[in-house]
Amino acid sequence: MSFFRLKDLIRAVRVCKTATDERNVIRRESAAIRTSFKEVESQDARFVNVQKLLYIYLLGFPVQFGQLECLKLAASPRFSDKRVGYLGVTLLLDEKQDILTLLTNSLKNDMNNADDYIVGLALITLSCVASSEVANDLADEVERLLDSPRSYLRKKAALAAVRIVRREPDLADAFVGRVGALINDRHHGVKMGGLMLLEELCNYSQEALETGRKLVSVLARQLRGLATSEPSPEHSVRGINDPFMQISLMRLMRVVARGSQEASDELNDVLTLVATLDDTASNVGTAILYECAVTALAIPSDQPLRVLAINLLGKFLANTDNNARYVALATLSAAVITEAPSVQRHRDTVLQCMRDDDISIRRRALDLSFALINADNVKHIVNEILRVLPQADIEFRSSMVYRLSAAITLYADSHEWHVERMLRVLSLGGNYLNVRDLHKFIRLIAAQADESLQRRATRISFALLDRDISQDKMVIAGVWLIGEYADLLVARSQQQAAESEVVAGATKSPGLDEDDLDILGALGKPIQKSSPSEPHVSAALDLDQELPEAIPEPADVVRLLASISRSPVISSPARRMTLTALAKVAGRFADQPSVLSSVRSALAYHTHSMDQEVQARAVEFEKLLGNELDAVRAAVMERMPLPEYAEVPYEEYVLNPTAMRMKALTVIKRPAIKPEDLIGDASAGGSKAAANAAAAAEANKQSVVSDLLNLMDEAPVAAPSSPPAQSQQPRQQSKMDSIADLLSSTTLSPIPASSQVTSPVSASAIIDNGDLGKDYTVFNEHGLEITLTPTKKPNTQVIDLLAKFTNVGENAISDVAFLVAVPKSQKIQIHPPSGQHISVGANITQLLRVSNPSKSAIRLRMKVSFTEDGQKHESMFDYSGFPPSIV
Repeated sequence: MSFFRLKDLIRAVRVCKTATDERNVIRRESAAIRTSFKEVESQDARFVNVQKLLYIYLLGFPVQFGQLECLKLAASPRFSDKRVGYLGVTLLLDEKQDILTLLTNSLKNDMNNADDYIVGLALITLSCVASSEVANDLADEVERLLDSPRSYLRKKAALAAVRIVRREPDLADAFVGRVGALINDRHHGVKMGGLMLLEELCNYSQEALETGRKLVSVLARQLRGLATSEPSPEHSVRGINDPFMQISLMRLMRVVARGSQEASDELNDVLTLVATLDDTASNVGTAILYECAVTALAIPSDQPLRVLAINLLGKFLANTDNNARYVALATLSAAVITEAPSVQRHRDTVLQCMRDDDISIRRRALDLSFALINADNVKHIVNEILRVLPQADIEFRSSMVYRLSAAITLYADSHEWHVERMLRVLSLGGNYLNVRDLHKFIRLIAAQADESLQRRATRISFALLDRDISQDKMVIAGVWLIGEYADLLVARSQQQAAESEVVAGATKSPGLDEDDLDILGALGKPIQKSSPSEPHVSAALDLDQELPEAIPEPADVVRLLASISRSPVISSPARRMTLTALAKVAGRFADQPSVLSSVRSALAYHTHSMDQEVQARAVEFEKLLGNELDAVRAAVMERMPLPEYAEVPYEEYVLNPTAMRMKALTVIKRPAIKPEDLIGDASAGGSKAAANAAAAAEANKQSVVSDLLNLMDEAPVAAPSSPPAQSQQPRQQSKMDSIADLLSSTTLSPIPASSQVTSPVSASAIIDNGDLGKDYTVFNEHGLEITLTPTKKPNTQVIDLLAKFTNVGENAISDVAFLVAVPKSQKIQIHPPSGQHISVGANITQLLRVSNPSKSAIRLRMKVSFTEDGQKHESMFDYSGFPPSIV
């Protein structure tokens, strides 16, 4: 059954009681419309059918088969047909579809029509769907209509010109000469269109930017008039005079005055006036104040005005409207880069926003809280973030823990505070700490802490593990400390032994005696009276109190480590570390036979473990504790030397992601550095060579994100207010273009620093496949061997490739850089490497994550560069030797 009228179709849809009934009605009607298009050539029938198609489209059903019929209806001479046809074109077509070229002739004819309303329809359609080709073809017509004596056409022509400039910036200069008349036009709509057009032109044309700066006084006068005059009934909203015009004026001011001190000086007074007149009682006033604050911060305005803008944004944080609070937090995150002292005044309000009910507010508040951290307030802000961490959203915790460790490392004023805060981070979010930060913490205690701090850290770790072993990195760090410094941990005097029962609430367990050598019996009396097969979990620690310390007996140490090693909740690396700690404890207390016997029994439990690595360690340590190796045991169990770890500094934008995005833009717009600032002798090749070296050095200073975009041939970020430099090198001259040209359609997604992964997924979480987990050698030259180890989680289309760079030569390798591209049917994420320097016999790792929804063969194009014995090596190669079973 087909409904002849649109009203009948709407009525039929409304009476449907279920979604299935609605789909059936739409399916039958779509079939009837499709048949009508094929068999009936009546324009009236096409008019009704397109109307019904648009209604079906608004319901969310596919109606692409009606695109050509919309074009036919738009070509009709009747205004009613054109109105429905052009509406269908704007909804069903976009600039990427080839069928849009058929519309060009209809648009051109209608722009020359004597009926203003038909011309208006064509202009509005052009401003919605114009592609680059259509914009080129119709730019002259739009330019002519900008001079039309009828304001109705001028305002619509201005909107069409905005679209043309966006799609074809080369045509911008053709419209520059007309914006002055549009802005001074007395018609409200024409003036609004002129402001939008000039704002768009300034992004592409230096001539337009100069024109806009000449009109700054006019813009300031118009804004002052709107802010101080009585509201007009026609354009006022909630008692505020023409808010849309005020916002358009300030948006244009933000563009033309950026980088111009003279233009900014003319705007200081009027922006101050707007900021003091409006209030936040309504959304309209809030919108105007927000645009005013953003404009004041975007231009080189006076310092009092910038402080006023920050205070306005701070006032938004107390607004009940979540939208106002969100934009205020986002803007303050960008403003803190240059206006940190002013933003610091609103620190307490920002910290309160971390507990907001809205997840987007919490995210922005966390970003801004980290951005506010400095040497003076680091202790206060870190404490507040630690209070929020246990209740934070799961997706926030990795980033929070990473940035917390960065803030503590960068701003710690003492090793004691550094160690104590990192232990709190480990106890609250140890599951989310990355391996690099864990290594930094362990190296800090081993290399820089004195014996007193090592003793305190070990005793705190013992007490924390006695309370809770659910945090994996806390277990690893804690048992490492216990194993290395067990002699510092235990009580050495009667006074300490007496105090060990009450220090920080730690409970002392009875020691082992000769009749209690059976480890199962010993483990049956855990320190906290909990089952050894269950994790110790207790209430979160109070941040206002000192961390608990425990002074146990050697038997208590063995009992805790044995309990941890048998717990099913810890990871395999943590269990292996615990077995190592048990062996270390046996070495520390070799003079106590009961401890030695208990350790042997604890290790014997794991000699039949299903984990091959755990079983091997247990067997080896049990053998080491045998009587036949008494002579060498002490030497083997000595404290480890200082761990070798290539220090990788934190990124300068680690605490403020907004700064990372702004840095990428700033690096591109920054002029070339001076030759004398370069490393090396720039004067050897003369001034021309120095200039070339400066340009090359500037190119190398691109951020990681910019490098990845260049590799994948993404569009560069344009500087809105600066013309392209004459000496700018083409993209093809980049050192990475050889790989980008071959795989230019590949997409590469850089990941945030908070998601760093430097180890493969655990064996329990990957698919059991004979081809997975194997090492595939892809490169072996100049002393560097690169292997790829694929792993894959169940029910996913993502394959993890762990790249391992091993120095098999005789010289150290440094400055390792690794780039990878995949075909366009796949996507790749490249995680940061574990280091860039490889000593002889050592290795570093880097994780590659390939998304392969098409399940096609994995093909990689790789480029590696490194320095070996002072010589730079660079190679590009392909690899497709993975077996089909891994996909």
